[in-house]
Amino acid sequence: MVNGVRHFEVIEDECVACNLCVDVCPVENCITMVPLAAGQTDTRTGKTVTSDYANWTTHPNNPMAKQAAE
Repeated sequence: MVNGVRHFEVIEDECVACNLCVDVCPVENCITMVPLAAGQTDTRTGKTVTSDYANWTTHPNNPMAKQAAE
């Protein structure tokens, strides 16, 4: 709560781009997912985005990414 009002905040450092926050957010159009183009730097990880296929299971911020790939 912030000043007695419910407050939700996406923690970028923990985001794995799974899109669940967008699906459950009670405020319409409050959160938007912005795709990163190949060559851009992902500020959450400091890594350069590649054109290789990836999803939340392989995102470096996902602590279970190694297990999910097996």
